[in-house]
Amino acid sequence: MVKNSDIIAIFDMRSEESTIADEYIKPYKDRYKIVDASGGEECSSCILTEDTLYLSSISSITLKKRACEGFFASAVYINP
Repeated sequence: MVKNSDIIAIFDMRSEESTIADEYIKPYKDRYKIVDASGGEECSSCILTEDTLYLSSISSITLKKRACEGFFASAVYINP
């Protein structure tokens, strides 16, 4: 679970131009806790918080829509 207020950035990992794995996951694997919340599915997005990188099967577009719509004031996203 990630609190909406804890999210610093959401990255699209499906884009061919995505360099998130090379720029954040590999070099900072000792700095950040990496949580694979994809449930065994292909990772579509990466959610960055202060100390954790969450790998998710939920698309970055869906997460952005939820954030922009307010989703709920104190939204907590749970990856099924």
